[in-house]
Amino acid sequence: MAINPVSFTEKVIRNFLRYQLTTYPFSDPDLYVQMKRLLSFDETRHTPLFKGPYVSLSKAFKEGASVDTMINERILHPHMRNLIPHPNLYGHQEKAIKAIKSGQTTLVSTGTGSGKTECFLYPIISKCLELRDKNKPEGICAVLVYPMNALAEDQLQRLRGLLAGTGITFGMYVGKTPERESDVSGVRLSQGASREDYNQQLKRVQKERRKEAVHPFEERCSREMMRKNGKQPRILLTNVKQLELLLTRGKDVELFDNAMLDFIVFDEAHTFKGAQGAETACLVRRLRSFCGRGAAETVCIATSATIADPRKGGHAKGAEFASRFFGVNEKDVELVGEEHTPEVWSDNRTTPDEFPGNVSDHLKEILKYVDKEVETNPELAKAFEDATGLKINPSRWREDLHNHLSRNELVFQLSEILTRPRDLNDVLTELKERVGRNVSEEEVLAWLALGAASRKEDRPLLRPVIHGFIRGVGGAMVSFPEDQERLKLWLSCEGEVKDYLLPILTCTICGQHYFEHYVADLRYYGNELDGGEVYEGGRLWRTLAKANDG
Repeated sequence: MAINPVSFTEKVIRNFLRYQLTTYPFSDPDLYVQMKRLLSFDETRHTPLFKGPYVSLSKAFKEGASVDTMINERILHPHMRNLIPHPNLYGHQEKAIKAIKSGQTTLVSTGTGSGKTECFLYPIISKCLELRDKNKPEGICAVLVYPMNALAEDQLQRLRGLLAGTGITFGMYVGKTPERESDVSGVRLSQGASREDYNQQLKRVQKERRKEAVHPFEERCSREMMRKNGKQPRILLTNVKQLELLLTRGKDVELFDNAMLDFIVFDEAHTFKGAQGAETACLVRRLRSFCGRGAAETVCIATSATIADPRKGGHAKGAEFASRFFGVNEKDVELVGEEHTPEVWSDNRTTPDEFPGNVSDHLKEILKYVDKEVETNPELAKAFEDATGLKINPSRWREDLHNHLSRNELVFQLSEILTRPRDLNDVLTELKERVGRNVSEEEVLAWLALGAASRKEDRPLLRPVIHGFIRGVGGAMVSFPEDQERLKLWLSCEGEVKDYLLPILTCTICGQHYFEHYVADLRYYGNELDGGEVYEGGRLWRTLAKANDG
């Protein structure tokens, strides 16, 4: 199911604010109402806990060659037809796969969600399938290096689903990898188990909510097994520190027996910079030397969303980085960037009128129904007509939305403005200049949500990306205003507050609130307060900071 970023962001913020309310579950109704008001619970985007939204629009990637074509041209192994879920590749994926197949050092510099992983994973798996068909002895074919274990673990989970039943071995060697085979936990599938067997077992484990992994027969789960002669994984996932140890400790030497080292991959290559980058570059050369491979015999691949943009003349910088990092000639580096397909807009566009009545109500109605994965959507059709005065057919609501919005000058100008992340307030200012009328935040979000839901040939007109920063409450305080009978609740001391403030705490069971205050020399004798100083016929306990023994 496709996620509509606008409605999804609203849900995330609302759920987060609902969670934050549990930090201060006031039983006092007045304090509870004040807390909801301070959190802007009814206007979630205006909560002080959220900074943003910053909005941008991603573009449709240019379509590349079909998987069948790549197989017919002997670029990919025939079995890849069963592993690749889509009939066509993206243009940048096709370019990267061809470069890797031809033995070029390849730097894939495309955005998040662009399929960078497939750029190197498909040719690596294809090569491993060829080795399987030729009955080549087991040995490492590819080393995939990640800057964080979390990324390696994500890739491991993906390889389980892809390689189950293929006969291609793989394993992850990081700090948490079990030493002995007997230490491995989870469900182990037997030899001959297929991808279908793996998926069925995985569904069973998830349905029973068991927190354990499902290991295909092809997975090498322990260090002991990975070192065993004839059991080394074809594909090794690791991180820089562990790779350094593997090349240093004598007990790990067997892991690289028969290693062909056809590929070295560094994911998120922009993280390898400065001293760490220099040390990692040396590690690349050591690894090749350890396996007896020259610079021209191992295909080196790096991926990054930010390291270079070939559309902005970044090829030279990218080639220089890859040359220094991998120790290859700059001329042998292929830099792969994104290629986009332009959206089709009508030449006869008009600027729509402002939404009638309360714009916030129109946005709420649109967000309520725009996420529905249904063929017929009469509720959205009505919400759209109420907001715009235009009719759409409920049974083809996505196509009709696309047709209407492609003739909408405001939506077109929005697409021109949001080529990079922009603060929504800045967008409103520029949009007013372009269309000649005021445009509210709610109206912009409504158009973005509708554009994301529209479809033509299974493509949305708009692909909004919402960026934002969210934080927790952090602390609440109260003051005692002289002109009010009630306490005044504060989330923070932004600006000047003349009243004295006390931190407020609540019991998470009953909701009773308490004030936190530190004083000097406060003592109890039975139920009587004592200590402090005699002051005007009473006692005074002077305020102290907690750090000063208050």
